[in-house]
Amino acid sequence: MKIAIIGAGITGLSTAHLLSKEGHSVTVYEASPVTGGLGTFVRVQNSSIERFYHHFFRSDTHVINLIKQLGIGSKLKFYPSKTSILYEGATYPFSSPLDLLTFKPLPFIDRLRLGVALAILKYLPVNIKKLDSVSAKSWLMTYAGAEAYKVIWKPLLVGKFAKFSEDVPAAWLRERIRDRSFDLGYLDGGSETLFNALVAELKKYKVSINLNTPVTSVESYKDRVDLEVGGKKVSFDKCLITAVSPIARKLLKNKLTPKLDKLLNSQDQLGAVCLLLELSQPIQNQYWINVCEDNEPVLVMVEHTNLIDKKNYGNRSLVYLANYLHRDSDRFRESDEIVVRTYLSILRKLNPKFKNSWIKKSTVSRVPRAQTIFGLNSFADRPPNQLLHNVFLANIDQMYPHDRNFNLGVELSKKVSNIMTNS
Repeated sequence: MKIAIIGAGITGLSTAHLLSKEGHSVTVYEASPVTGGLGTFVRVQNSSIERFYHHFFRSDTHVINLIKQLGIGSKLKFYPSKTSILYEGATYPFSSPLDLLTFKPLPFIDRLRLGVALAILKYLPVNIKKLDSVSAKSWLMTYAGAEAYKVIWKPLLVGKFAKFSEDVPAAWLRERIRDRSFDLGYLDGGSETLFNALVAELKKYKVSINLNTPVTSVESYKDRVDLEVGGKKVSFDKCLITAVSPIARKLLKNKLTPKLDKLLNSQDQLGAVCLLLELSQPIQNQYWINVCEDNEPVLVMVEHTNLIDKKNYGNRSLVYLANYLHRDSDRFRESDEIVVRTYLSILRKLNPKFKNSWIKKSTVSRVPRAQTIFGLNSFADRPPNQLLHNVFLANIDQMYPHDRNFNLGVELSKKVSNIMTNS
């Protein structure tokens, strides 16, 4: 079959890999000048790093197996990580059960309750469909207690989902906790290593990857799918769209049922604004700091070079400061200079000695749709993988109840490629 794939992120390229190995003729179209989607990167000295912070968990078996298949398994290494919470101006370690038991902002009984609640979510079998109809807020208030919710979980949920945080299902929270590991994985050379290897493998199977090539419409017929590319019609047997659902809906010019059209259009996503700083000195000694402070401009600080040796980056300390915001937020229209100035306030809280002169380079990256907004009963609202008999969908809206990541993208590619070849 002749198959078109719209989008050259991890899901699109992984699906191209699977379908081309089965003998199908695959063409990939990507509107941006690079592959990678949310895994795109910037140069730092003689290396590269993701625009948006990234790491792997030991539970990420799908992408880890792909990495091994591509012959770069030796480049994936796991490291112990240090996580902390910033609360009321102080930083508290939060990497282990012992850290939880010594977390002074919570009374001891609340620490115990929170520990039990987290253990229930991570280790005990639960009915995930029931948790789909219960909010994370309600579940945490019931089992972890109101104080634990107020101090830890409310600021994190608000930072992740903004004004939609109170309706996020407990099913999402459960899978987020279960998916995580204490050790974190990272590829030598970052995501560039993965995408370079994947593109090289696709070339062996004669997959055509067209960058800077937006598809403007997709029209389905009984015997073909027509894509409009650069003002011309190109015909295929089947087409996979990896864009988020509302954009997929706009691309499709015909034949969606009113119910399916409404479902795709109802999906919404938050965007992300991420600042990457290259510094002459480190800020502190933790890899990941959750910001549990009211009215702070960022959700998280990730000091990447507390996980990966800064010698890989010309001895520069690399720090991410990021937040999730709806694409309607003014932050998406602010200049890079304003974003940098706004986000730097958190560094001065973490290290009073910090000076602007430490900054060697700053990179502000924005993406308007990075995190699907999940509400109660989201299982019923997941878009299907098959939209029409010859048009298919694979995107972040379908990853619920998990958080979107590379591993889910690879897993989704296996599912949709099987549907495409058997429909």
